[in-house]
Amino acid sequence: MTIKRLAQFTGLLLVVSLALAVQRVSSQVTPDVTPLAPEVQVAAQMDFAPDDCGILPEPMAIDPLIPQAIGAWPLWVAVPNAGEDSKAVLFVPNEHYQQNKQLEGWWSTKVGWFISPSYVGDVQVSAVNLADDSPIFFDAADELAATMTLNPAVPGGFVEGLDAWAFFPSNLWVSKAGCYRLEARWEGGLWQQVIAVGNLDL
Repeated sequence: MTIKRLAQFTGLLLVVSLALAVQRVSSQVTPDVTPLAPEVQVAAQMDFAPDDCGILPEPMAIDPLIPQAIGAWPLWVAVPNAGEDSKAVLFVPNEHYQQNKQLEGWWSTKVGWFISPSYVGDVQVSAVNLADDSPIFFDAADELAATMTLNPAVPGGFVEGLDAWAFFPSNLWVSKAGCYRLEARWEGGLWQQVIAVGNLDL
């Protein structure tokens, strides 16, 4: 190989090496993610739901296909059957089945919300931990927010046999187990209920 060809070959190797280096650096660059609640202390594990939240609402059947729900007109949320002494407990597993960079380390679960067909308009849902005011975050509309707005005219999903209800599946995120105040607010009214949030020995 002549000196000229060696120089050309060496130059080509240098260009390829630089291109690969740039590609590696580019693949490692991720957009900045702004935490939604950096001041909230997040538990390292999801403890069992507390039993000292006071008098909890009794779940009720609002439909043959929704045997366990809490709330009041116009909004209910389905809760799991926790046995004979079932109370208003929102089950959050001690596993990170989902993760979100805006809520690093937070715990998520899926829930179903149901709005009465007799109501017209928006319903806003929010919840806070009674001990430290840390919020629950919702992502029913693929956008995390501490207040979720639902409208029965635009349901979020469909369940066969539940045509009489506006159904909204959602994920929600909590930082820790605890006692939470769940609130539904609409034009002209609101309700508030204390619920226990955490893992369950199902």
